[in-house]
Amino acid sequence: MKTRPSRPALFLTVLVLAIVPSSARAQRRFRERLVDPPAQEVTSEFLVSESGGVEPRRGTAWKVHFARGLHRGLYITGAWFKRDLAEDWIKILNDARIAELFVPYHQHSYTRFYDLTGFSFPLAEVKAEDAGPFGTLLPPFQGDTYPTVVKEVRDRGLAWKDYAHGVRRGRELVLWSGLQAGNYMYIMSYAFHDDGTIAFRLGATGQNLPSQRQEAHVHSAHWRVDIDLVDGRKNSAMLMRHVEDPASLGAEDLKEPFHGGLEGGVDWDPKEFTMIRVESERTNERGEAMAYDLMPIRSGTPRHNEAFTHHDLWVSRSHPERPLEYLFVNLPEIVKDEEVIEQTDIVLWCNAAVHHEPRNEDGKPNSGRRLWPGDDAWEGSALVMWSGFDLRPRNLFDRTPFYPYSPPPPPRQAANRRGGVAADEAGRPGAAAEPPADRSPPDRRK
Repeated sequence: MKTRPSRPALFLTVLVLAIVPSSARAQRRFRERLVDPPAQEVTSEFLVSESGGVEPRRGTAWKVHFARGLHRGLYITGAWFKRDLAEDWIKILNDARIAELFVPYHQHSYTRFYDLTGFSFPLAEVKAEDAGPFGTLLPPFQGDTYPTVVKEVRDRGLAWKDYAHGVRRGRELVLWSGLQAGNYMYIMSYAFHDDGTIAFRLGATGQNLPSQRQEAHVHSAHWRVDIDLVDGRKNSAMLMRHVEDPASLGAEDLKEPFHGGLEGGVDWDPKEFTMIRVESERTNERGEAMAYDLMPIRSGTPRHNEAFTHHDLWVSRSHPERPLEYLFVNLPEIVKDEEVIEQTDIVLWCNAAVHHEPRNEDGKPNSGRRLWPGDDAWEGSALVMWSGFDLRPRNLFDRTPFYPYSPPPPPRQAANRRGGVAADEAGRPGAAAEPPADRSPPDRRK
């Protein structure tokens, strides 16, 4: 595996980072209009019978388009969901990707890597041992000589358990690749659940930075999600907050237009369970608006000198015609005109990070071969650390998916007014009506 720059090369990299703003360098690369190979398609059906239960519905399904690109890694170019195999596809995503991998080091403040846009790192080759017993290696992208994407359809654990109908385990379709970022390997993972949830994850693994093996740093995955829920031109972003008053026993769950209904960024508050809700105009059978909640999964909140790290959640109006629309480092410029983000095509931006404080489990010096003069002969691989968020459906269904609901009751029998002959609610003759059984509790005084 390639390594990041050695100490002399690292000094030159640091010098360039100090002189040339990183966003400008990344923007020049994106102006080149890099052409990606055509997207591939994968579908997966999740049948009701796969984990028990009897239901009129047959199951759910996902159809996903995915691609790979230089300075992009593995990304999604479209995703559609079926609430039932007998229904039509519902569009959920137009485009979803990691827009930047930002790695600032703590002690050497000018060591700041833009691992996605600042380097031309490729996707790593995947082999049978990557896929495991339940995975499949998908065909190489056009122009590639080896496969880079693993598809897994697997058990995702407990879906629900109750006193009446036992338990049901969930299923998921997972697409993942590894970005070979010098001494690091980033696992880009997209999981599509049978209940309509999408789990976005980034795993950081590989080897600690040569010459700075013991220096703590942050791996920030900056995600861009162009959500097109049903009709992507008529989506609205809402800010969800849970507010408690420690002086009382009450609490409130508040829904308000995100950033006043305009483009911008907000901070995630662990005390408020901050979420972004994207609502569509379409309703389910109960009259509730179909929506998705962006739910952060995080162990901390990174804040750095760079302006694009100053908020955790952002919403912008989609402008795919703009060359710099996909750059997270350009986000403060994207939202500064504060366009309306209600009943329009919107984009969600989310920062999910892990704090890597080196430990002995990462590896050991003077253990392997020395590759260059002064090399510390490091050997080992840092165990993967995951960050990410979920997009969870809200009111996409009108009831719990995959639950073995009781069959509908037969039509009620109503007594005919002429007496003795019963008729159902449609007026058809039937059996004589019987008086209702006495359901009153027994008199315990007897």
